Amino acid sequence: MKLFLEDPHLFEYYSLVVVLLLLFGATFLVEKIKSWRQWTGIGLILLPVLYFFILLDAHLVNIPYTDDFNLLETVQKLRNSGSVMEMLKALFEQVNQHRFGFERIVMLIMFVFTGTVNIKTQIIIGDLFMLGIGYLLYLSLKREGISWYWFIPVPYILFNLVYFENAYWGIAALQNTPLIFFAMLTAYGLARDDEKGFRIGLIAALLTTFTSGSGLLAWIVGMIILVFQKRFKNLLWWLAASIAVLMFYFFFDYQFVSSQGEKVWNHPVFNAIFVMAFWGNALYLDVRHPLVPVFHKDMIACVVLGAGITFIFAAWALRILLARKPTWSDWFLLGTMMFIMGTGAMFVISRPINNYVMYGGTVFSRRYMIFGIVLVAACYVCVVIVLKNFKSWKKLAAIVAMLFFVGLNFVSYFTSIVSIRKLHDDLVIDSYFWKNYKTFLTIGDLFTDIPFWNHPTRMRDLIISLESDGITDFYQFYDMPAQEDLIRQTKSGNPFAGRFDAQSQYRNGESNHSVKYFKFFVTPEKVQKEAFYIVLESEQHTIVLPAVPEPNTVSDFLQKASYYSNNYQYSLYKAKLPEGKYRAWIMSRGESGKWESAATGKQVLFY
Repeated sequence: MKLFLEDPHLFEYYSLVVVLLLLFGATFLVEKIKSWRQWTGIGLILLPVLYFFILLDAHLVNIPYTDDFNLLETVQKLRNSGSVMEMLKALFEQVNQHRFGFERIVMLIMFVFTGTVNIKTQIIIGDLFMLGIGYLLYLSLKREGISWYWFIPVPYILFNLVYFENAYWGIAALQNTPLIFFAMLTAYGLARDDEKGFRIGLIAALLTTFTSGSGLLAWIVGMIILVFQKRFKNLLWWLAASIAVLMFYFFFDYQFVSSQGEKVWNHPVFNAIFVMAFWGNALYLDVRHPLVPVFHKDMIACVVLGAGITFIFAAWALRILLARKPTWSDWFLLGTMMFIMGTGAMFVISRPINNYVMYGGTVFSRRYMIFGIVLVAACYVCVVIVLKNFKSWKKLAAIVAMLFFVGLNFVSYFTSIVSIRKLHDDLVIDSYFWKNYKTFLTIGDLFTDIPFWNHPTRMRDLIISLESDGITDFYQFYDMPAQEDLIRQTKSGNPFAGRFDAQSQYRNGESNHSVKYFKFFVTPEKVQKEAFYIVLESEQHTIVLPAVPEPNTVSDFLQKASYYSNNYQYSLYKAKLPEGKYRAWIMSRGESGKWESAATGKQVLFY
């Protein structure tokens, strides 16, 4: 898997996709190879799934990232709880408006059986729920008597890097992906219209509630489905269960968090556009969205897609109202869309805006893109079902979806593989920053920030406790000398063979203020097979920054059949590093495997 870290083999992946697509299409034109259709179709379904998880495995490290520490702290509390009440308070401890009961149970089970909490395993467990999401969508087509061939485009929209933050971050992977699956399972159970399905729906709604705060919507979605199904006896039980759950959720060791923002109805047009952008956020690209007055094309595309999704949802709901006897797929897909679109509405209500979302680059957190991805997949299934008796139109819809989903799949990987590589390299070096400076490279705006709570001792005591109990191995990659001895112990007599440069510019930060921004560039003479670092040495500090490879341009990617170039860089805001005059070194492993630093002959001034 290390090979996929150095070269993600994106060219080979898409070459294989294109070959399989051409062969699959040819089976409809050439009678002699008709027997290949099934196997090429299966290959087209499995290929994006396998590539996603292989790439995932190559870039994941067992290192906590931001909110992961909160859940790890909970594991400690659960282990040390002296009573049932203390255990319940730890298990359902409030984080903002959320109660992460499901996530904590998974981590606790992991600890009980293995004696540790492996963040990498946690992420893979969370992402595996996407297989369940795909299977439920497949069942919708199967229940309608539609061939499984029409399912082929779906994996390409479900398994991509549009939502890379959700896919490669412990708490996000174990929160949002299971959340959507449990919500869909709630709709699945109620759509069955039988007692077994009702019990499935109840259990799934309970799991949805204690996976994330928006999981409370599952109860509302369930009520709507039961009302329109005219299952009033089940509705009474559903109402009783929802009241009991809500009473526990909001009155057991809970503090209400008030929103400081404006009310959503103060700017109804802007916020209506905002919610459509959330619903269509599958087109939110991994490109810089500066907070400057300009319309961003991908944000406009999100709004347009969201408007299209709104139309499909309205048409689907109207179809159910006019149907004499709605089918299982009708109720299931309605419930799925209602939950995801309701989550978007909750997001906007909690964060209303007073301008156009696409004007100035108002950004979403990357982990929310998974909602838009699943929503688009569900809408595709709806369109295929509506057109199932119109063969030509159904075929056209599948071809358009295939081209769109495969194209988005490629764009997401091409723009975001470098982002997950950077996160991987940052996490690997986090232990160096913590050991030497009691801060992290991955968290905080200032060099003096103490993650996660900016408390003088809480994080220190937590890491010591987690390490001593074997819950995490935070220092597994830390094998460098202390910062004050780093250059003295690693410097070699040879100068760096290659080019090093540094640039500074002003760019808007999160608060829309102009902040100095530094970028470092490295081009070694020889191709680097191992990770190496940019070292900045001053009289007081020795800062180590990972050299992250830059992707090739699209034309170079096609010509060289390689994703990464031989150029490396690292960038960050000035406030993240202390001021001073620094000598620049390049540190890599020598033939002996030990760290060696070569002088670049350049100096960098932070001011």
